[in-house]
Amino acid sequence: MFRSGYWELKLAESGKKTKAASSPDSKSPAAVTPNESAKDTSSLKEDSKAKKIPLIKVIVFLILFLFASSAGWLGWQQWQVQARQSDQIALVMVELNEQLKQSTALDSAVALSRRNQQEQAELFTKKINDLQLQITAQGARIAELGSTSRSDWYLSEATYLARLASQRLQTERSTKNPIALLLQVDAILVKLDESDLLAVRSAIAEDISRLRLAGEVDAEGIILELNALARQIEQLELIEFATTEAPVSEKSEDTAVVETEEETLSQRFSNLIGEFSQGLSKLIKVRQRDRPIEPILLASEEVIVRNNLRLFLRQAANAVLREEQDIYTISLGGAREWLTTHFQMNPSSILLQDRLAHLEKKKIVQELPNINSSIRALEAFLVVRESRMIGVLENDPVLESEPTRP
Repeated sequence: MFRSGYWELKLAESGKKTKAASSPDSKSPAAVTPNESAKDTSSLKEDSKAKKIPLIKVIVFLILFLFASSAGWLGWQQWQVQARQSDQIALVMVELNEQLKQSTALDSAVALSRRNQQEQAELFTKKINDLQLQITAQGARIAELGSTSRSDWYLSEATYLARLASQRLQTERSTKNPIALLLQVDAILVKLDESDLLAVRSAIAEDISRLRLAGEVDAEGIILELNALARQIEQLELIEFATTEAPVSEKSEDTAVVETEEETLSQRFSNLIGEFSQGLSKLIKVRQRDRPIEPILLASEEVIVRNNLRLFLRQAANAVLREEQDIYTISLGGAREWLTTHFQMNPSSILLQDRLAHLEKKKIVQELPNINSSIRALEAFLVVRESRMIGVLENDPVLESEPTRP
């Protein structure tokens, strides 16, 4: 495009030159003077210079345009290359991410598979160990049954009796039978005559000492004595009531009248003096009491008074069975106070009150010591004995030659 414009300018300049040469006003070279030729030469030079300046501008413009177009083309090419490279890089990154995800999922699956395999291996190992322990225990049991001796039976009996002693202590809450059972256990161990049983016998002796130091509460004896005292209540005499004295005086008066008729006059005179003094004594009565005066009970309330005293004693007996020391003490204290308040202090009442005071001082709570040390000592001895037996069986060459199945 730029080349065609350049050649068009050239053709236009050549056409102007041909017109100037063929025009009639132009002069021939023979007719031109030197001055005119000099003028023409200078004018030609000026024309050539004026023509050269636009031509240089055009060339410079063309060069710049070519340089800008080439730079733009090269930049566009470079941009295309970079765009293709970025697309390729993005595609590669996508592929890498997918491969990374696949590898991560594969690693997770492999780790899960390994974990499952490890758990299965541990489970199988545990089952094998359990089976091995069962086989060992069964073998030891078979060997023990096959070689059960007299000492084994004695030890089994001693263990049973020691456990029975502990059970009796808790159920009966008495030290009598547990002491007898532990003494029997010690006698069995003496028959075995083994030096390893000294520790067991020492534990049994300590348990027997604890039981003896704990003492024995005779709950049956206390209850029987309370019941016996309750039966004696009917024989006690209540405090004399005012209503019961009148019939007695009337009876004595009638008896005196009958006797006066049979006696002599001298005796009648003495009887009259006695009757006079007796009638005077009815008018005045003196009673000494060292406690506040309380209303006198009626004769119909005698049953209630006796039943209340009997109720105190029964309540104390029930407290003995439940081993309630406070209730037992309060009940006997109430019985003593009731006895002092409503009954005459004759020898029977005083004796009953002394027995109640003696029973009130007794302890009814049975202390139960811990006698499990003998049981633990026997069980430890049996375990050591069994382990020794198993060790002997494992060291037996006949048993070692047999294959063991897991």
